Amino acid sequence: MKRIYFYQIAIISVLFSVNVLAEEGKRPAAFGPAPEETTIVAPTVAPAVAESNTAAAAVQYPYVGEITAADLNIRSGAGTNFYSCGKVGSPARVIVVGENNSWSQILPPPGSFSWIFKEYVQVDTNKPDTGTVNTDNVRVYAGAEDRDAALSDSVQVTLNKSQKVRIVGQAVGDYYKIAPPDGATLWMSTQYIKFLRKADGIDMAKPKEAVTVKPAELASKATAKPTVLVDQVDPNSRYLEQYYVFTKQLDEEKAKPISDQNFTAIRAGLEALAADKKAGKASEYAQYTLKTVSRYELAKQSASMIESQKSDLQKQMEAIEQERQKKKAEFGGGKTFAMIGMFKPSAVYQGRPDIKRFLVMDEKNMPISYAEPAGEMTGRDFKPFFGKKVGLSGEISTDSMSNISADFLSEMSLMIPS
Repeated sequence: MKRIYFYQIAIISVLFSVNVLAEEGKRPAAFGPAPEETTIVAPTVAPAVAESNTAAAAVQYPYVGEITAADLNIRSGAGTNFYSCGKVGSPARVIVVGENNSWSQILPPPGSFSWIFKEYVQVDTNKPDTGTVNTDNVRVYAGAEDRDAALSDSVQVTLNKSQKVRIVGQAVGDYYKIAPPDGATLWMSTQYIKFLRKADGIDMAKPKEAVTVKPAELASKATAKPTVLVDQVDPNSRYLEQYYVFTKQLDEEKAKPISDQNFTAIRAGLEALAADKKAGKASEYAQYTLKTVSRYELAKQSASMIESQKSDLQKQMEAIEQERQKKKAEFGGGKTFAMIGMFKPSAVYQGRPDIKRFLVMDEKNMPISYAEPAGEMTGRDFKPFFGKKVGLSGEISTDSMSNISADFLSEMSLMIPS
């Protein structure tokens, strides 16, 4: 084939610890250690999600999950008693980093936000969207568009002095609206999340900036339905997912016998991905992999040419063998001859009835040897063979009666015309 094919993207192991307040209606302090009632840690390998929602016997975190419900609540904690921070619907995708019973812990989707007590944040006058935490153990709460900041009581993470936050809206009462910091997570019902694949580094990019909401607008949304959030997974990762499908198909095709390989559909898919200006890195990877496809296609073409040449050679060898067998039949059915050449009478020994000899000539009409019949061939009439190519069998010895240096047949037992 494999495939590569390749860029390798390291899988990031994510370990999140989230603390939530179990007692409903009680507003926790703005800073101090997070409550200890519930602590969720995402393992490297966790028990399987319900069989209908996963493609594997065990789920490895983090992974990309696809939402299967129309309007699924994203909650601030693992349970229906926690408030909704928005909704998503099929086929949106999320990054799942852990699980608690039937609830999945996810990275905040794009559009998510958090609250932080503004007294503990120093805003940069040159960069009003950047704040620095000015004390330790400052709590960050999960934000919701339809819930007042002062009532948003689910702690996502605690920050320490000098850590930065990104402010995404004007202060609302005593709180700044900020982008969810590293370590902040939200929750969804596991039964509506379908396992797709392990997440990679690109999937784990920080969420996009939330839309800034003015205080007046926030107040007017107090009774509104939760906002439907944008798909959490970066669109680029979807293109990458397509790319990974093609590379898997390429590996599978390469594993087949070369005569059965067919890269036409894979090439078409990669060419379309390479030409898509929105595909980002996936387009670059596709362009590189197309070169690999070309090499595989060239190897298949070369193998096909070699097989064709072998077939032609085999046919030629068979034709040569047939011709050889034909010649063998012409020269005594495969008998081995001591001498082959043009058979002619000899003028040197004419008039010598006691010596009956003939000349054997080569293709240039030069004498090779004299031939003298022996045994049953002695009384035979050889005139019909004059001027023809014959094969002679017998014993070869030196002729002391002639000046021809070549050996000659001292006796001749068989002669076959060409």
